[in-house]
Amino acid sequence: MTSRKDIHDKKNQYSWSAKVDFTLGHDGGFHELNELVAPVAGEMWRAGQLASLLWNQDYILALESRKIHSLQRDAGMSGYRLTIEAADTAGGAESLGKRLAFALLSVAVERRWGMALAWPDSPLPCRVVDRTASTGFTVQGFGTVTSHMYMKDFVPKLEEGFAKYHEVPDRVLLSMELFSTSRLESNNRSKLIMLVSAMEALADQKDLSAKLGDLLVKLNNLVYESDIEEEGLKDSIAGQVKNLKRESASRAVKRLVAAHGLSEADADFIKEAYVARSRILHEGMRVPDLASMIHRLEEILTKIYANS
Repeated sequence: MTSRKDIHDKKNQYSWSAKVDFTLGHDGGFHELNELVAPVAGEMWRAGQLASLLWNQDYILALESRKIHSLQRDAGMSGYRLTIEAADTAGGAESLGKRLAFALLSVAVERRWGMALAWPDSPLPCRVVDRTASTGFTVQGFGTVTSHMYMKDFVPKLEEGFAKYHEVPDRVLLSMELFSTSRLESNNRSKLIMLVSAMEALADQKDLSAKLGDLLVKLNNLVYESDIEEEGLKDSIAGQVKNLKRESASRAVKRLVAAHGLSEADADFIKEAYVARSRILHEGMRVPDLASMIHRLEEILTKIYANS
């Protein structure tokens, strides 16, 4: 079995490591980091300093601090990086990184920590690194876009919205709340899920009972007359049959798009967004390049709100 000494000494053989970057909210953190890494008692742990962690696995594990955006720091958040070494193949390091990310998330769930992984749009929750490659220069930058308003502009806009409805439709209110709340999310997967949900909230799924007639009754009878022995499974299938009387969300969204004069390209794009959300929620997939998808969804929703 590989030992930590082999990994340390045979860098060319065990060339691949994995890094998991994460951000903790104000409710999470570690007690003894200063004692582990500070060269002088009482000195604060600085960004980039390493703490080598002892565990019972045959891999080297290190924890270091990581610079994060000043707005996140002001909100009480802190950034960290876990590095696990090493494997003899990139695929092996990928597997180690996924296991480490899972272990980290397990701690966060158990401790009820607020935590975000730093590569939410990549196919992996980690970064695989060749230990033998030259590091060169590393540059890190942060940017913030603000949209402040003068009161002379804010008040007329507030009045315009106030006068638009005598009774605000609940669907519109919920959708716009989901839209606005998504802007507070730092994780693009969470943003996409909320924006697609905002689209669904606007779509009125029609009751199709009148059109289906007694078809659902016949289907329900077929389920209970079938050779399926497990009653719980029959009940589950019957429940799905019952749901058929309600129009699908995708069909309802298609009508919504047509009603607001949006293009066929917009309708096709919304289907892509639904598929992406489904892959995230039902398959556990990590969908790349979500930023552009999120931006276009925001544009489409903004048009619908303006025409509602």
